[in-house]
Amino acid sequence: MPATTGEDAVVFCEYDGVGVALELAALAAFVVLLRYAAVLYANHLLATLCVDEDDDGHLLAVGTRSDDDDGGAVRSCASSGGLDDAAIVRLPCFVSAGATATECAVCLGGVEEGETARALPCCTHAFHVRCVDAWLRLRPTCPVCRATCR
Repeated sequence: MPATTGEDAVVFCEYDGVGVALELAALAAFVVLLRYAAVLYANHLLATLCVDEDDDGHLLAVGTRSDDDDGGAVRSCASSGGLDDAAIVRLPCFVSAGATATECAVCLGGVEEGETARALPCCTHAFHVRCVDAWLRLRPTCPVCRATCR
């Protein structure tokens, strides 16, 4: 119901420039957070695509389980075109120092001080070990520049 005074005056609420700007900023923040959540979920799916569990429910590394139904065959994601575990293990790792501000292009998170990172020898881009290992199991290229790591 409109507010009235002694006369029949109607007062309308109008948006000022600040109110519109705040609503647009809130919408933009929501879109950025939604995109970030989608990227994290996609990364989670990528990382768990080839994870296996033993009979007790413990996680195994890719390619370590030997099933009797497969005739002793080892399950691996390398058949999809990525690198096998032996090739991935040979890639250099390092512990991140505080002075280096590296961002992992796979998960879009920062490589914090003391975390283990892996540098690809084909292009020297660095990533979290877990992130880039999951990536390399699916495709043998750098996530940033697409240089082939064989």
